[in-house]
Amino acid sequence: MRRAPADLPERAARLAALRAGHLPQGAPTSPALANLCAYRLDRRLTGLADKFDITYTRYADDLAFSGDFTARRVHDLIAAVTDIARDEGFQAHPGKTRIRGRADRQLLAGLVVNQHPATPRDEYDQLRAILHNAARTGLAAQNRTGHPDFAQYLIGRVTWVSHHHPARAAKLATMLAHALAAP
Repeated sequence: MRRAPADLPERAARLAALRAGHLPQGAPTSPALANLCAYRLDRRLTGLADKFDITYTRYADDLAFSGDFTARRVHDLIAAVTDIARDEGFQAHPGKTRIRGRADRQLLAGLVVNQHPATPRDEYDQLRAILHNAARTGLAAQNRTGHPDFAQYLIGRVTWVSHHHPARAAKLATMLAHALAAP
């Protein structure tokens, strides 16, 4: 921590956070560790889903249950999931619990998952606007959030879109090439 650059944005806050007990985020081992921690939870929730004749999936701490529900079954499911989570040492967050029908936008782990995983349209539009403007005014003018390597950040966002929507990603990749070539 002594070697942290003096001009590091929010240096004091970042160093204070490192001094406090914490787990690193984004490490390649993070999904495996999350799966180990939630193994018993997953087994129990899979059994619960089978009893309800629905499908259970989890990504990190996002739980999803898919199937046909009546209002009563939804209430019973939420109560059972809350109890199981508590028994396994987790806590359900009522403020983050969402019930979505077929006609609703079903968002899970940052992706719209109604038919297949896809980047939300508003995020795609925002990235497209940034790339369009960057081609006209340069990358630095569009780096409003102060990313230290804005070009790599944009490459990462375009790559993320490509995992879910190759056609959109191809358009973004063309726009990114123009933005990177801009003065």
